[in-house]
Amino acid sequence: MYFLLNDMVLELEPSRMGQPLDGQRFEALSIDYIARLGKEMFAADPQAHRKDPERARRLCYLLYLKMPRINAAQFFNLGTNGKPDEVDASFKSLNEMAMGMMYQQQQQGQLDAQKVDHAVWQRRAA
Repeated sequence: MYFLLNDMVLELEPSRMGQPLDGQRFEALSIDYIARLGKEMFAADPQAHRKDPERARRLCYLLYLKMPRINAAQFFNLGTNGKPDEVDASFKSLNEMAMGMMYQQQQQGQLDAQKVDHAVWQRRAA
């Protein structure tokens, strides 16, 4: 399965994710809490998904477990102070075929932030 995180398509294989989650502990996590984890991650480093793809995959996996219909998340840093409250979070459900095409483009070095922003997030990146 593919998951788009900001401008990078990650391949998720739940069976390969480290340490299975205890059901009761996971149920206690709210989507707001998981989104806050993402905001903290991207407030500390806007390129966290590129520098630590395994951590990014874990975040995507948590998001997917809580909201199985989404397969795309964007954490956009609106500020410059490195504060989680300055990070905006958006979530979407994208067509699997489109995700596969983006993944192929990424593998060929043809996917960039501007293309993803225009096609998915409609932010029109500079």
